[in-house]
Amino acid sequence: MSARVLLCDLGGVLFDFDHPHRLRILARACGSSPERIHALLWESDFGAGSDEGRYPTAAEVRVRVRAVIGFPGTDDELDAAWCAAYRPNPAVIDALISGHGLPMAVFTNNGPLEEDALPRLHSQAFAPFDRLFFSHRLGHRKPHPAAFAAVTTGLGVVPGDIVFIDDSGANVAAARRHGWQAVRFRTPGTLAETVREYAADVQPSLDRELGDRHGRETGMPSGPGGA
Repeated sequence: MSARVLLCDLGGVLFDFDHPHRLRILARACGSSPERIHALLWESDFGAGSDEGRYPTAAEVRVRVRAVIGFPGTDDELDAAWCAAYRPNPAVIDALISGHGLPMAVFTNNGPLEEDALPRLHSQAFAPFDRLFFSHRLGHRKPHPAAFAAVTTGLGVVPGDIVFIDDSGANVAAARRHGWQAVRFRTPGTLAETVREYAADVQPSLDRELGDRHGRETGMPSGPGGA
């Protein structure tokens, strides 16, 4: 069991996800009900369409949201209300940055408004991550096979080099079918154990690789017993 990239989901893993809280905030702003807001934006095809790239920019999403539910506030107020569903989970972040040395990336089913707003609103939570893969740029959402293929290509590794953490069983199963190593998220404690397992296996491999590289560059053997 080894990996070159640690990849994790956003909502439900890196961030706690509270959709009802978002609905209440949007409903209060619009003088409506949470049920009506949900029906207009998420029981329609708007939410999925945004995640799949139907609205290429955050500005276009804001225009559409205002047209559909009559949101009266500023762009900053809309961004804050829309992203109120997401709260960083500090215990998960601690588990993910536990000294393993692997590059880390995020892979999430979200649209351009989340991509524009969340890293601004929660910059510290995103700071440890080298790459962010939002589904609207891929044209497909998890668990569509094309989404996993696009992320693999974007990372520049073979599928087996990726270890993926997601809270959805369907997404974990799809990742494994694509050849990724995938683990279903349960708790920050079990995540920390998973990261330690991969780190314990990866570090000797990285040490060997660095030693071999040193030997090639200097002409010296990589360790006791020769090259």
